[in-house]
Amino acid sequence: RPQPLAPTASPPAASAAASLASAMLDDASASPGAAGGAAEPGGGCGGKKRRLGKRKGAREFDWSKATFDHFVMKIMYVGTDYYGLAWQDPEACPNCPTVESKLFEALLKTCLIRDRTTCNFSRCGRTDRGVHAAGNYVALQLRVKPRKEGSAEAEDFDYAGMLNGVLPPDIRILAAVRAPAGFDARFSCLYRVYQYYFPLGGEDLARMREAAQHFVGEHDFRNFCKMDVENVSSFRRKVLSVSVEGRPGGVGEFAVTGLAFLWHQVRCMAAVLLMVGAGLEEPEVVRQLLDVERNPRKPIYEPADESGLVLRDCGFEGIRFAPGSPAPPAGSASMAAAMA
Repeated sequence: RPQPLAPTASPPAASAAASLASAMLDDASASPGAAGGAAEPGGGCGGKKRRLGKRKGAREFDWSKATFDHFVMKIMYVGTDYYGLAWQDPEACPNCPTVESKLFEALLKTCLIRDRTTCNFSRCGRTDRGVHAAGNYVALQLRVKPRKEGSAEAEDFDYAGMLNGVLPPDIRILAAVRAPAGFDARFSCLYRVYQYYFPLGGEDLARMREAAQHFVGEHDFRNFCKMDVENVSSFRRKVLSVSVEGRPGGVGEFAVTGLAFLWHQVRCMAAVLLMVGAGLEEPEVVRQLLDVERNPRKPIYEPADESGLVLRDCGFEGIRFAPGSPAPPAGSASMAAAMA
């Protein structure tokens, strides 16, 4: 039977990451286009009629004249009030707002897509309920401006400004650009960067740092995730770099960069590190749990609270507002500069 690890202390306070994510949104709202502009005028979209000013009987949008191109958008959100990133069927879960459900509402309202199912949508990091993102990415077909006579190609709308004008204040579009040929937000991603924030309460960061180094490299992480045997055939994942540091304001940060992550992997990694920092486990526990031949069953422990987790950014080639290759070290000044 799986044996329990030492019990953790109370979950990290939700304010640690939520306050950080809110501050990042405040910074983002000061950037060009992030504050939002007027939605594109026109008739109804998505089967709904819209009014133009006080004029009655606005015409339905004429989709027969619309042209599209493939774009990638960088998005930021505070996940506190959402049931994760991914869209959920409202009939199956009628009171489960997600980041994507709000995004699709905004896309339909601004007539940038005709419907959700035909816009060739892809996402990079599928964050869970309550998890935040400072730099997640989606790709989809967006409507472009009608081509002017003599112009080589159609012009783009101010997608960030249009969408931010109708999105909730806790979701922002940071940038949008035409995607390279064959781009997919999930499969074109080179690496993902997560940061877990926790209020400092006397944890031994040196011990946590020693334990975290065992994560670097390619390992079987089945003891550091929520098992999803229906959708996952391999639990091997590659971690490129880790860091554990204290940050201003009495906040600790566990940062990890990897090619991809399993369900709840970062939260499980953070939970074990917090036990080590509290003196409840030895740093060697990480190496022991990664040895799945000797420890084939995951011990009983709760993942760290979701409110502390932020998807900081994702790496891509050929996207001007995304960090490229090679990946800067996790938690470093060069990482912060690459994501600025």
